Amino acid sequence: MKTMLAPLVAAMALCMGAHLSPAHAESVRPPLAAPGVIQVPGVERYQLGDTEVFALSDQRFVIDAAPFAKLPQSEWPQAMARSFQTDPSLHSVTAYAIRQGNTVVLVNAGRGVRLGEDLGQVAQNLKSAGISPDEVQAVFLTNLHAHQVSGLLSRDEQRQFKNAQLYASPEAMVHWLADHHYVQAPDQEKVAFAATITSLMPYVKSGKLQAADSGVSLVRGLSVLPLAGGAPGSVGYLIESGGHKLLITGDSTASARDRRHALSQAAKQRWIVADGLAPFPGFDRRPKNAEGQLSQAPRGVASK
Repeated sequence: MKTMLAPLVAAMALCMGAHLSPAHAESVRPPLAAPGVIQVPGVERYQLGDTEVFALSDQRFVIDAAPFAKLPQSEWPQAMARSFQTDPSLHSVTAYAIRQGNTVVLVNAGRGVRLGEDLGQVAQNLKSAGISPDEVQAVFLTNLHAHQVSGLLSRDEQRQFKNAQLYASPEAMVHWLADHHYVQAPDQEKVAFAATITSLMPYVKSGKLQAADSGVSLVRGLSVLPLAGGAPGSVGYLIESGGHKLLITGDSTASARDRRHALSQAAKQRWIVADGLAPFPGFDRRPKNAEGQLSQAPRGVASK
């Protein structure tokens, strides 16, 4: 695959200059872990059959919400209430670690320190969960936006997960890495392309980026679920264990309608959802009411 490595210097300068302000510390919900398992801030463990799933916070951050809002500001409070948020400028990014015996994989890597000095907490929170970044055998990416891939690099611009193979959808790889897409992109979008390409290149050069379908056999019960809308090639990862299913998503560019459609599908199938863009830790079982509509308040994942 032909890639575009230059001219990215100017775009990266803009990217590195973007201002992101850390918000207050994450609030941790009552533990979902088994009795006797210690919870730490920024990490939440959920047991799915014989599979452990760890939510790893990448820290909340504040952005200017106005340029991203598709609704009149007068309608923001109602929209926030529907999505269980209180501040349209407060965003959260969560990655997820999956452990089955000696197998450890991640779903997404977070924003990383390159997008803000107080971000890039995924690797540290992974260590807090008792897992070394060197134990990670694969990173499955829901999309290749900077929100999910910038955490692939450490502060010294080296591979954060040295022994990991990356997996993404072929459509996402073509969109973000084919040189003509970068060349044809509007100037304001070249910043996003630059951040993604820079984060992926150390892995690409080592032959460590492959199609997602080729890697799911690493984790028993894992499959790829294409998702409509959002970034090109966006997918979710569905894992089944112990008679339960959990869908991991994380597309910051998906519309409210598309995200609601994914939640509706999960509710119909009685799947648990781990939403990497929802308030930490993102675990949720969203049931439908008697009229077949999504309930207006999420229930804990322990609901049966």
